[in-house]
Amino acid sequence: MRFRVLGPVCLEPRTPSAPKQRAVLATLLVRAGAVVPAGALFDELWPDGPPRTAATTLQVYVSHLRKALTQGGHGRGPLETRPPGYLLRVEPGELDLRRFDELFSRGRAAFGACDFAAASEVLTEALALWSGPALSGVPQGEVLTAAAVRLDELRFEALELRIEADLRLGRHHEVTGELMELARAHPLREQLHCQLMEALRRAGRTTDALRAYRAVHRSLHDELGVTPGPALMRLHARVLSAHASEPVTAAVVAAPIGRLRAGSRRASGGPLPDVRASRAHRRSS
Repeated sequence: MRFRVLGPVCLEPRTPSAPKQRAVLATLLVRAGAVVPAGALFDELWPDGPPRTAATTLQVYVSHLRKALTQGGHGRGPLETRPPGYLLRVEPGELDLRRFDELFSRGRAAFGACDFAAASEVLTEALALWSGPALSGVPQGEVLTAAAVRLDELRFEALELRIEADLRLGRHHEVTGELMELARAHPLREQLHCQLMEALRRAGRTTDALRAYRAVHRSLHDELGVTPGPALMRLHARVLSAHASEPVTAAVVAAPIGRLRAGSRRASGGPLPDVRASRAHRRSS
């Protein structure tokens, strides 16, 4: 049996077809191993208030899930009734989220130990578990919405750390195309723009790096009314210094920022969600 929440919610070998039944499954999975009160499930399924038949309807959803989760329809399944609600037991290797957490933890440890090759490899494996935005394909109330935002942010953190490991390994040429695409899709994600500028700077493409800075500066100003953070501003100063020291040469027509060479994109487990930068931005003066 396999459970997937890093993308469309899925139960292998057969995913429940009813949307609210999938929502019950998803809510139990994001709190796997813990009791989820029936009241929390009411709130998730009926955000505007549960109907009078809510308790009976929830019992029907749980009964159907139990049958789907019990191998062969016999024996004790992983879905248990535990006052004041329900608990879903998940064995090692069954839930993609737990595997991702394990790999992400290993990747961070390898990066912290300056083993950048191992960090890149492990984080690439972690990102391959994703097939789209977290918990997609189910109606989301407060619990699932918050969980989806948290999980998608973890995905971004893993991706940015993997790219940083690749930059430490001198793979700036390999990641430039990927970063161009990511920066275009997520114009407010400052870390991605820092990494793009750094990759371009290392490749000697200071003009393109400055163009990338102007693009993110404009996006932050127009969308949020803020200026770039300290890391971007420091990198901008470094690029300006390097650009000023470059010899004047004949003009070269370069591919515009955002245009990818074929095959330049690294696998990151499906399309990334369109989320805003997670940390607070500075107010422009």
